[in-house]
Amino acid sequence: MNELVSGYTDGIVESLGRDVARVAGELEGFVGLLSTSGDLRAVLDNSFLPVAVRRTVLHDLLERRVSPATLQLLSFAVQSGADAHYGADVGGVAAAAAARRDGLVRLDEGPLGRTAATERVLGYAAAVLAPVKERQLGNIEDDLFRFMRIVEGNDQLREALTAPGLSDQARRAIVTDLLGRRASAEANRLAAYAAYTGRPRDYLLLLDGLVRRVAAEANRRVADVKSASELDQAARARLAAALTRVAGYPVEVRVTMQPDLLGGFVAAVGDLVVDASLRHRLERAREALTAAAPPPGASSSANTTPPAP
Repeated sequence: MNELVSGYTDGIVESLGRDVARVAGELEGFVGLLSTSGDLRAVLDNSFLPVAVRRTVLHDLLERRVSPATLQLLSFAVQSGADAHYGADVGGVAAAAAARRDGLVRLDEGPLGRTAATERVLGYAAAVLAPVKERQLGNIEDDLFRFMRIVEGNDQLREALTAPGLSDQARRAIVTDLLGRRASAEANRLAAYAAYTGRPRDYLLLLDGLVRRVAAEANRRVADVKSASELDQAARARLAAALTRVAGYPVEVRVTMQPDLLGGFVAAVGDLVVDASLRHRLERAREALTAAAPPPGASSSANTTPPAP
């Protein structure tokens, strides 16, 4: 299973409580559906289709049939899994949920290498941070940054957390005891998960990656919208809902006026840009007309009569 998807699954599944039985059953049912529906599998495995299109197919099919957590897991696998391996990723997600339901523990796979551990921790962070409000992200970032500096500045603590001989459970317990009530629940979860996912010597690097990830999350939660006209609250709410569906995570709309767009809007959410302005449509129309027009000097008729001598 893709490491991002694996980490995200860990983050969602561990917070389900008694609902894990329902989610595991729904995931197992979807795996069965994929195995019998070649058309659905072809769409979700099709790397040439935009992620937003494949996610929309999932939402239209399942939104009223499964729990939100199940839809979250299946959507994230589309968004972050390896192309053409969706079925395998979903199978791994279903197996992880079933193991949690049945009280099974993942066999020790040994510490992950730096790249794999970073991916898994970032996937876990995506799950932990998903329900967090934007105004809380700064506190989580500060908690993680302070903890990282404490580990860096305390030789005994750093040696304890980065020594290879310490068990994963003991390393996790140290982090939990140190942070306790002095940090947010999300910072506790993130720091503890990083403590036993990667190699001990990479712990500070994983913490640093988490600090950067939380900071980036705060930035990408805001959709910068340039609008040709003022938007009322209802229009902003509809736009935020549409951009949330396209982006795959909750966004807040920040609108600035730009009359030269002539009409419509341009929205930027992270790396995603949606240009729905009238100016853009006019430019596209002009380009199409220019491409269709004959080159200068070309004859307007295929049947011409040469001039008389």
